[in-house]
Amino acid sequence: MRADLFTHTVNTLRYGQTQAELSAELHAAVIAAIDTGRMAEITLKIKIKPEANGKQVFITDEIKAKIPQLAREQTILFPTPDGNLQREDPRQATIPGIRSVAEERPDQFKSA
Repeated sequence: MRADLFTHTVNTLRYGQTQAELSAELHAAVIAAIDTGRMAEITLKIKIKPEANGKQVFITDEIKAKIPQLAREQTILFPTPDGNLQREDPRQATIPGIRSVAEERPDQFKSA
């Protein structure tokens, strides 16, 4: 038996496409695991079907990846009586005279 039978076979499956897909999935899994702090998983399933005369085999592969996702943030919106959504609570009173102020930076700073 070849010492590298497994890696040689994986590299030849679908003319190298299996190995390329596994590498891409592994890269994505490592990045996602680091970013999320959760476990990723990649499964390679190889099916071997012999021909009736036993002189060749048909091999199919299946790659499954469980890549963790970052949690999505929630947005708070308020429904209006007519069924629309808005960011401001329609029941909340507004304070007159409050406005957003643009951040201004002086061109020169004074030394003290």
